[in-house]
Amino acid sequence: MKKLIIGAASVIMIAVASTGHAQDTQAPGYMIANYTIKDEAGFKKYMEGAGPLAPKFGGKIIVFNLNATAVEGKPQSVMAIAEFPSVTDARRFYNSPEYTAARKFRVDSTEGSVVITEGFAPPKQ
Repeated sequence: MKKLIIGAASVIMIAVASTGHAQDTQAPGYMIANYTIKDEAGFKKYMEGAGPLAPKFGGKIIVFNLNATAVEGKPQSVMAIAEFPSVTDARRFYNSPEYTAARKFRVDSTEGSVVITEGFAPPKQ
């Protein structure tokens, strides 16, 4: 009986340690946009609406370049990357009513793509 209790306690401790480790290494989430602006006035409306929103969802803009230089392939000229604490936070931002209202201006005034992806979180040692 003692072995069973000690064994069960060990399993619980490992599970708790594993859960804590997983939380310590949560990967950031990124929203990566690559597009060409077709309508400056519409894009300006997008920027006015979307510009201040990322911090409300724990995000920050880490790249915004209107004239990114392509070194391979045929990407669009604008490169924008927003970093969030997690993919869940990036999706909450993207699907929020506030961003949805602004997003329509970007969709109508640009041509390109937007991706939400998990970043790399190296295991802690």
